[in-house]
Amino acid sequence: MKKVLSALMMCLLFSCSESTTNNNVEVLEKWENGVVKKDRVRLAADTFIVNHYHQNYKLHISGKAFYIEGEEIKHGTWIAHYPDGKKWSLNNFDRGVENGEYKTWFKNGVLNLSGQYSQGSAIGKWVFYDTTGVVVKSFDVTPQN
Repeated sequence: MKKVLSALMMCLLFSCSESTTNNNVEVLEKWENGVVKKDRVRLAADTFIVNHYHQNYKLHISGKAFYIEGEEIKHGTWIAHYPDGKKWSLNNFDRGVENGEYKTWFKNGVLNLSGQYSQGSAIGKWVFYDTTGVVVKSFDVTPQN
């Protein structure tokens, strides 16, 4: 019985370790000091999570992408961070084209700008804030036909 349990545990151990290696990290660029500057993790087929890093090892930009003929096409939500790790921006893409919510934040964490894109064009109400969160400007950027 002990041998069966040991064998079962070994199978579980090896099957778990194999599942974590299916999403191999591929280093694409390094900083001069050897720190990873850009990597990607395969999700499925040609879809990846792409990560860019600051020289201090902290995440700079991250999001999903796929590749067509070697070109990286952003798809989904991309988030950027300041070197201290605080969120700097959020942008959404649909097959490489800005589409959806867009936001930026000041270094103090207060919202700086919020708006919306539709198929690459800014639309709707865009709002700009000061460093305390007070609205300083707001306008509708929807193109008038």
